[in-house]
Amino acid sequence: MSKPLRNRRGVTKLGEKLGQRVRSIRQRKKWTLEFLAERAGMHVTYLSSIEHGHRNPTLNVLASLARGFTVSLSELLADVDVENGGER
Repeated sequence: MSKPLRNRRGVTKLGEKLGQRVRSIRQRKKWTLEFLAERAGMHVTYLSSIEHGHRNPTLNVLASLARGFTVSLSELLADVDVENGGER
C-alpha cells in the first residue's frame, strides 16, 4: 500500500477533503467553530485543525462530529472518496 500524497503543508488530499466537508456543513448551518466544538465535545483548536486537514481524526472523533451536527456518519462523510485520495 502506498503512502498518501501530501502537499507542502503535510496535508493529505483525503484530510483536506474531509476538512472541507466539515467546514461546509458547519457554515451551511451558520455555526461558529466554538459552537460546533462544544456540541461535539472537542477543543476548538482541534476542530480547526481537522477543518484545515492537519489532523487525521479517529472514527470516534468522526462519530462525535456527526452527533454534534445531528447527522449520520455516512452523511458526514458524503463526497469524501477514499479511492481517489479524497477527490471525486
